[in-house]
Amino acid sequence: MRVFNRLLATLLCLALVAGGVLVIVEVIAELVGRGPAIWDWRAAQRWAESTSWQDVVVRIVCVALLVVGLVLLAAEVKRPRLRRLRAAHDPDTDARPVDTAYTRRGVTAAVRAAVAEVDGVHTARVKVKRRRVKVAATTRIDDKAAVRRLKESAVEAARSSLHRLHLRSTPSVRVRVRST
Repeated sequence: MRVFNRLLATLLCLALVAGGVLVIVEVIAELVGRGPAIWDWRAAQRWAESTSWQDVVVRIVCVALLVVGLVLLAAEVKRPRLRRLRAAHDPDTDARPVDTAYTRRGVTAAVRAAVAEVDGVHTARVKVKRRRVKVAATTRIDDKAAVRRLKESAVEAARSSLHRLHLRSTPSVRVRVRST
């Protein structure tokens, strides 16, 4: 569950508990004969009886509630940030499939290690997204042809690293090599 959902659920829960306590206090006060204890609900009832659905205030509140509902719906429908990359199931085994996955950090470390082992790569930074792996490598080589060959080697190293992980859907690889 995302942090926003947890925060929203907590606020909604607290509001419902407060509303429930308010109703209980008001019912007990009415039964005892003391009238409204915390909130003058009779004034709210009189306002609601004298207000029609066509009033501007009612329409503004309805539009505001509609907008809040659509924002909450969009927040729930939005795909969550990818936290794991699922591994493929081996179809040759008769055992039941087990849900295994790699964290993005683990895939990042594997690709970074593979690219860093390429001869000529000085440093490598890797970002793993849902469908793409971006590698930014630096080298101390000044020759453009050698940098192109180094880029091809880095792409091959990154792809072979992803292939060894046996991911269910292998992301595409994009490598950029800079000479320092």
